[in-house]
Amino acid sequence: MVLAMAGAGAATDYPIDLDVLPSGFERLADEPVFDPAKHLALEKPDRIISLKELGYDDDEIANCPSDFGATTVFRVLSDEGVACLYDVIKQMEPFVRANPRIERCLRGGIYRSRFLRDLCLSPDITAFLSEISGIGLMPHTVPHQVGHVNFNPTQPGEDVDKWHVDTLRYDYVMFVTDPKSVSGGAFQYFKGTKHEIAALKAAGKSVPADRIIAPDMPGAGYAVMQQGNMVVHQAKGLTAPGERITMVNGYIPADPRFPDYMRYDQLALIDPEHVITSEFVRHVAHRGRALLDRELMEMDFSTDREAQAKRLEEVAALLQAAAGEIRDSGSAEVEHFGG
Repeated sequence: MVLAMAGAGAATDYPIDLDVLPSGFERLADEPVFDPAKHLALEKPDRIISLKELGYDDDEIANCPSDFGATTVFRVLSDEGVACLYDVIKQMEPFVRANPRIERCLRGGIYRSRFLRDLCLSPDITAFLSEISGIGLMPHTVPHQVGHVNFNPTQPGEDVDKWHVDTLRYDYVMFVTDPKSVSGGAFQYFKGTKHEIAALKAAGKSVPADRIIAPDMPGAGYAVMQQGNMVVHQAKGLTAPGERITMVNGYIPADPRFPDYMRYDQLALIDPEHVITSEFVRHVAHRGRALLDRELMEMDFSTDREAQAKRLEEVAALLQAAAGEIRDSGSAEVEHFGG
């Protein structure tokens, strides 16, 4: 059910203590200090593409926090911000790993880099994106969904990522390297629904060229924002040797009453189990606590025992469902729509 907008701003206090590092993670010894006045150059996109325009019907949209689909290109970083982000990402490149969908990606970087952490949790960016999307947002409370970095494969011609939807609601995809300096490597999204592309792939058909949108990225530090679990997208590979790096930053609605979209079964296949399981539990616990806090603030005096009991059952159901996801995730496979 779509609720009224929770407010254009978002909480500036991240509820997860990122000074406590998981085993296997260490801070970078030498990196710049994030300064929004120097490193940000926020410019609004020209246009918003709605879920309706992509072909989703009213019932599907009603199950989303908003009708927001995607944006045209907008600027996030200044030239100095791009240079600093590139520097810290290159320092973390030795920690790049492969997964069944992406040959070279870096996750959990906000544990290693304070610059990346402060950039991704920036209240200036959060408020900016909340205004664009028409819903109050906050950085995703699963740290591995914050500051995800994709590198191009080692061999030209191999796609960076396959057609897919994300395991989160809202995110932006930003180029860290200049897309104009390489051949290929476009970010693309499908002008249609995830049901349509699933049907195409099931029938063995290619995605029609006239339904593929490739935003024209002017340079590094520019991005596209999307409702990631609804907008089907992919990242093309380079057609000649070069360097292509993008960063994806995830967000959730600040209002806990909006439906969550979190796929533990998928993340458990690509992230260290000891880290992602704990992150998922904290994410769910945060949502449960936020819902309980809202109940305390909005508690009314009522003799409707059934209604009052239901309010508690909703929180209990959230926790119970999450426990089930953890126990049942072992048979999952990485989901995508192919290349």
